[in-house]
Amino acid sequence: MKSSATNTLTIMLIGIFLIGGAIFVGRFVYAQETLDIKTPGGNEPFGGEKKGTVTIVPKEHSVNIVANMTTPPANGKVFEGWLADVGGSGYKLSLGEFSKNGTLDYKGTMVNPYTYTQFLVTQEPFEDPDPNAASVVAGAKLVSPFGQ
Repeated sequence: MKSSATNTLTIMLIGIFLIGGAIFVGRFVYAQETLDIKTPGGNEPFGGEKKGTVTIVPKEHSVNIVANMTTPPANGKVFEGWLADVGGSGYKLSLGEFSKNGTLDYKGTMVNPYTYTQFLVTQEPFEDPDPNAASVVAGAKLVSPFGQ
């Protein structure tokens, strides 16, 4: 009888530990991050003067990103937001064009959003037919759980 009670208690404690770990991991993975978007500085596309903020809310395979730029693009240009896998594949995923009020609001489902390491802002020609990113005007280094 003692053996059965001990086994039951052990299983319950392991279950509580596992649930506790999942809750901790859940908080870690689903944490909202607000980062400064900065002009290029040194060898990085960020590190200079603050030009805005980006808030990233990941949840499993969904990501909500809201970015704001404090200065407008040059005449005939628009800002475009990107997630970049710098140091990995080098792939840049366009999140779309910032609105006229300087805001980008992206919601999407991704296979693995955590492979991206940087949020970048480029200045593109209005109605640009080129799908590639132009030169980076500002960016932010993403923090864990990104870059996994």
